[in-house]
Amino acid sequence: MKKYRRFIPLVIPLIVWFLSQAFLLEPPFFYSALALGVLLITLSVRSIVRQNAAGDWPPFIISPVLFFLSFSTYATMIVGRFWIQLIFLLVAWFLFSYFKNLYYYSTYSVPERADKLDSLLSGGGFLTIFAAAGVLFGLPTFLNWPLIATLSIFVPIAWLLLIQFFPLKVGWHPSGNLLFIMVMILTELAWVFSLLPLSFNLLAFFLAIAYYLSILIVRLDSRGGLVFSALKLPLILSAIAVLVLLLTARWL
Repeated sequence: MKKYRRFIPLVIPLIVWFLSQAFLLEPPFFYSALALGVLLITLSVRSIVRQNAAGDWPPFIISPVLFFLSFSTYATMIVGRFWIQLIFLLVAWFLFSYFKNLYYYSTYSVPERADKLDSLLSGGGFLTIFAAAGVLFGLPTFLNWPLIATLSIFVPIAWLLLIQFFPLKVGWHPSGNLLFIMVMILTELAWVFSLLPLSFNLLAFFLAIAYYLSILIVRLDSRGGLVFSALKLPLILSAIAVLVLLLTARWL
């Protein structure tokens, strides 16, 4: 079986892409497609990591599963076949890049693959938060969806996206207290943003920026470099981005 694992980065993203096309053509197949996609991703990660990497394999499924679920659901809420197909291609590309780097990292213990996975998880986490928050903020438009349900779903998502880096051992080990504080801050921001009369895409982008800053703070703290000078530029750029979007956005 070992020799067949190298084909996973090519085969699984293609199958997941076909599953996405299937539920696009047959909407009742949506939940079955999600379940099959999650099962394939889980079995693939287990096959790649379990017998090769020194560590447990379950944490490695966090990023690809959440990325797939969040963007597949997000695709059902937007209009435009072009954008939907672009999302499906994005999911396939992310899975391909993730599985390829994970395969080399766990099979050959190539150190630089850990750095590439770390960067991939950072970018993937940003996009996952955006898509997941977009879904959660947009659901009240289609359903009688209470705010408490949104927050109860968002908390585990934020927590998982903050701890997904742990198995890589890339030189940072944040304390549980700091992670708890970051999750609570992100959850409170999600509650505040949900009260603003803006489009769910814009609100999701604001929350994704907050996630990016949270990851930056956690990294700096765990490496002993949490000083204002290190945060100054990211905070300024984030504030400018938020301000420009607020001033140019169409309020509901």
